[in-house]
Amino acid sequence: MTVTHRLGAEWITAYTAGGLSEGQSLFVASHLAFLPDSRQTIAAAEAIGGVLLEELMPEDMAPDALVRTLARLDETVPPMTGAPRPSVRSAVLPEPLQSWLGCDVDDLKWGFLGPGMRKAMLWRGGHDERLWMLRAKPGVRIPRHGHNGTELTLVLSGSITDQHGTFRRGDVEETDGKDLHGLTAGPDEECICLAITEGPVRFEGLIARLIQPFIGL
Repeated sequence: MTVTHRLGAEWITAYTAGGLSEGQSLFVASHLAFLPDSRQTIAAAEAIGGVLLEELMPEDMAPDALVRTLARLDETVPPMTGAPRPSVRSAVLPEPLQSWLGCDVDDLKWGFLGPGMRKAMLWRGGHDERLWMLRAKPGVRIPRHGHNGTELTLVLSGSITDQHGTFRRGDVEETDGKDLHGLTAGPDEECICLAITEGPVRFEGLIARLIQPFIGL
């Protein structure tokens, strides 16, 4: 499988440095799972991050920094209680996303989004950040819309097309708050996508705006 549209280096660098939110990190990890050269990509991002750290001016430590650090060595760390690891490999979900969800696509709670479309909300974070999934039947057209901030869309199955091109399994489309676009699902199979957005969707059409309060986006 060839991934044509990849995330920018700034996202990978922020991911390796631990500078992303939980939703953003899960999105990036899911995208990396599709890349055959993901190890080299991560290594390159870590090298960039190391260079940036070396260029930072050192700051003085607090007088009690050592004492507080040593005191924390005696603290008890509670065990992690994440979702159970699935025993069956999903044909659609990349491993990081499936492990985080603890289930497969059909086990999610899907709600109405529009004719031929359903959505599942997965996570909400600060700045009204939302991680969610979209299912669209073949040939369905998603109304033109924009967002308050960055929108990242990762294709998990099928394909989507807009003015920027065609995006297939493993591809990522990135748009900013100024970009209005309408998406069309590929004609041959159902399209399933993972998306992370900031704030509510800004639909251009009147009908889409009228039903927006009822779809949770």
